[in-house]
Amino acid sequence: MMKVQLTKAALAGASTIAIAAPSFAQVAPAPTTTTNQGNTPAEGSTDRATSPDQQGPADIVVTAQRRKELVTSVPISITVANQAQLERQQVNTLNDLNRIAPSLEIQQAPGQNTGGGGSIRGIGTQTFNAGAVASVGVVVDQVSQGNANIGDLFDIARVEVLKGPQGTLFGLTTSAGVINITTNAPDFTRVSGRVRTELSHDGWAGSKFGQQIVQGVINLPLASNAAIRVSGLGNFRQGVNRNALTGKLNDVDHYGGRARLLWEPTRDLTVNLIGDYTKSRFTGAGDFFTFVTAGGPGILPLPTPFPIPDTGVANQLASCGVTPRVGNQDYCTTDPLRGRSYNYGSSLQVDYAAGPFTISSITAYRGNKDRGAGAAGNVFRADPLEIRVLNADVHRNLNLFTQEVRLTSPSNQPFEYTIGGFYSHQRQTRDAEPLTVLIQPVPGVLIPVVQNPNPAQSVLDRSTAIFGQGTYHVSRAFRLLAGGRYTDETLRLEGATGLKTHEVSYKFGAQYDVAPRTMAYATVSRGYKGGQIAIPANGAPYVLRPEIPMSYEAGLKSTILGGWIADLSVFYEKIRDFQAQQCTVDANAILSCNQTNISGVKSRGAEINFFGNVNRNLSLNTGFIYAKATYPSGFIGTDGADIGGTQLAYAPRYKFTLSGEYTTQVSDGLKGFLAADTVWKSRIRYEANARTQTTYHPHWMVGGRVGLRSEDDRYQVALFVRNLFNEHEPSLYQSDFPYGGIANIGAIYGPQSFRQVGLSLDAKF
Repeated sequence: MMKVQLTKAALAGASTIAIAAPSFAQVAPAPTTTTNQGNTPAEGSTDRATSPDQQGPADIVVTAQRRKELVTSVPISITVANQAQLERQQVNTLNDLNRIAPSLEIQQAPGQNTGGGGSIRGIGTQTFNAGAVASVGVVVDQVSQGNANIGDLFDIARVEVLKGPQGTLFGLTTSAGVINITTNAPDFTRVSGRVRTELSHDGWAGSKFGQQIVQGVINLPLASNAAIRVSGLGNFRQGVNRNALTGKLNDVDHYGGRARLLWEPTRDLTVNLIGDYTKSRFTGAGDFFTFVTAGGPGILPLPTPFPIPDTGVANQLASCGVTPRVGNQDYCTTDPLRGRSYNYGSSLQVDYAAGPFTISSITAYRGNKDRGAGAAGNVFRADPLEIRVLNADVHRNLNLFTQEVRLTSPSNQPFEYTIGGFYSHQRQTRDAEPLTVLIQPVPGVLIPVVQNPNPAQSVLDRSTAIFGQGTYHVSRAFRLLAGGRYTDETLRLEGATGLKTHEVSYKFGAQYDVAPRTMAYATVSRGYKGGQIAIPANGAPYVLRPEIPMSYEAGLKSTILGGWIADLSVFYEKIRDFQAQQCTVDANAILSCNQTNISGVKSRGAEINFFGNVNRNLSLNTGFIYAKATYPSGFIGTDGADIGGTQLAYAPRYKFTLSGEYTTQVSDGLKGFLAADTVWKSRIRYEANARTQTTYHPHWMVGGRVGLRSEDDRYQVALFVRNLFNEHEPSLYQSDFPYGGIANIGAIYGPQSFRQVGLSLDAKF
């Protein structure tokens, strides 16, 4: 088996070739002003990086305000990770970004990952109806991904996590923040290549699943003013789940590629053309529900004059060799489950320097398709039994077209500004996906106890916006900023209902340089998140209004210890019309739950981050957040308990992150390194209720690497471990699984939930 897996990895590596030395594109030279124009390079144009010896952490450049600026001058709380840090922490998927920013959580459980599934400072999407959009937007090379979920990250120059509402410049899906991702740009000057791999095997050195990752890149200059960069990925995983009936691990495979063409036909014109394609497939059940606890009756009480055997769910699972527990990786099914998904898109960005101004046009298309079998037809054991869960096959499509036009004024002027317009057209369709749970009290008799038709849907979301933001330099040290966005949005469920919205988002603030390397700021922001259409199992569809967050933030940024950057912020956010599931208990003690808008959801707290190089041998990135994100007073949970004032689901109140690497000379031409990657989280709630059974305890997630690299950084080999202590933090807990009874709790576990030990290799030319 291992030979087959390594052969697959080798073939993927051979097909994707490898690439150029890490460019530290995030740690680029400070933006410079041309003598005749004074304009800042447009965001997304060439990210030319100098060598590491010429760089310092104080020169970290970000595009959080749609222009290139030093991170220490931007009045937004930002966590930044460059290519070196992402590779050091082995950030290969969107879910792995949990480990770089204390304020960020990624929820990638099926059905919970709309638009990437992110939450920042405890605020994220918690209802998933037709037209639902993310609270945390994912932007790749200036293109909003909308609801076209991305998974794998490869050949990335930097990731910026922007906290708080960012709707003024980034639009609809950014009411809680933005994950702003920039890929590596082509290089005009040389042919270069790289290949990097991570290899692990189930059972090797305590690894709980197997995975082989191969990433390759090649950079080819086409002329003195044109180059193309092609990158590829193969990601093959065995586990984390196992069908106890057959003994086979689930296979989850990803293949992908990206091509980026950079062309500068004239001094004033830059063209970026990017295309990408990713295919994912699973055999077995992918990352599927397993039982954490099981008890109570195996059937629902039925009126009958005859006694009906009651084996119980636990006994049914035991008959197949499954023991319910925290961290259970086993399930049972006779069905040969298979599925696949496709994510693809292209974008064209044209930047033109018109005198001192830069005019930018970004045209993009994204597509996503999901195909395959639904949930297992028999999730308990092979022979005829009491309970069967039947899902229809999945057939879903998403198409997104966006067009943005911007005018950016020159930097280093008394008044700097960006103005523009944006258009988005997104359509999501799905076939009917009926769900049925049946019991079999006696052989040959099947009785449905849960039936949800999940009818076919076609949802259109179209929006048009104009926006602008400017900064006025009152003096060399004091600046005022203001911005606004007007959005016209139409959301429609075909054949049913819809919603037309006209909303204004805005941002006001001030910043002051209190010392040569220290800046303080304060901002007030009003965000916007689009509405949803709730579709009850029995009843007509109805509209959930948009969410409107108001955010107040103050912060301090400083460069200390000769180059280490400190970022401190305090924040308060209150959301009107938060989209949630609200429950009530009537006079007869009957619990009724409906998806609706509620007001009074709050998030308040403080965060501090340090990042950069402490010295030439030690890089260190660390952060801590206290985020009290709570339900409003009197909020009734899904169990009928009043949970008003308690922490939101999927939102740890405290979180600490620490990553770093220490390098030392071993011999001439050879360096040794030791890297650590640690996260601590307080207790996490997975359901909006008072049940402790669906919470996960405070815990540490510890990883690291030890290895050798050549003096010129061209070659590297390392041993790595992730989740050293095998903590079983789930992606999702669900009570009443698969139907009524608190004793039955299901969980979805992902790669982050189990220990992984392996070998990584890296080569560049």
